[in-house]
Amino acid sequence: MTETFIILVGLCIASFIGSLSYRMQRGISIVRPRSYCPECKKTLGILDLIPVISYLLLKGRCRYCGARIQIKYFIIEVLTPLFYFLLYIKIGISQSFFLYAYLFTVMLYLSLLDIDTGRIGPWDIASVYVGDLALVWLLFSKNSSHPLSYHLFGLLIGVGLVAASFGIILIIKQKVPMGAGDLMIIPAVSFYFGVREVIRVLIFGSATGVLISAVLVLSRIVKREHKFPMIPYLTAGVMIEVLLF
Repeated sequence: MTETFIILVGLCIASFIGSLSYRMQRGISIVRPRSYCPECKKTLGILDLIPVISYLLLKGRCRYCGARIQIKYFIIEVLTPLFYFLLYIKIGISQSFFLYAYLFTVMLYLSLLDIDTGRIGPWDIASVYVGDLALVWLLFSKNSSHPLSYHLFGLLIGVGLVAASFGIILIIKQKVPMGAGDLMIIPAVSFYFGVREVIRVLIFGSATGVLISAVLVLSRIVKREHKFPMIPYLTAGVMIEVLLF
């Protein structure tokens, strides 16, 4: 019963973050208007908005105009409840469950923004650090499963990586790096983990990025010079680390 509830919650949240990412980057209210097709502007009905099922039944196209629904939203609707379910199976309902679920959910939302625009704003970055604040509260209330040093050393790895990345960009381009907001996500994510865990997250994320990028380029879906977003691959690294280790 609990597993079913968790999956349903995951489906609802997945649908929400898909809609939120679309509306926020276009300055559209999250309340009005009702969900609509971006192509024909037709208001969508309940049968068009059932997570996963509607996409499959409609074969990935709008019921009214036949426009293709971007597959990234379907992937989000699958990954979110799947992660929640597997995380519950692994650690049960606990403080760690909610922390990791929050981190993964926010990272999925930021992944959509990164894919669509390649720009991550200050408020988007702040959403990840909110989870860090919750973790700090647990640490000082002595409810955390790890000591403060565990998280601080992980944070140092993240900060060091960002500093090195900024330094490399500065040396190569001979100017102060701009538009590297996605790099500021790394320290926030690193604080959730220890040194070994952060290294694994980055390795898994990088490996996923190389693999997917190679497939897309070799399949000629994108060109070799295409700028690939970083956050989706970092999210993959988080998912692999949390679920497999």
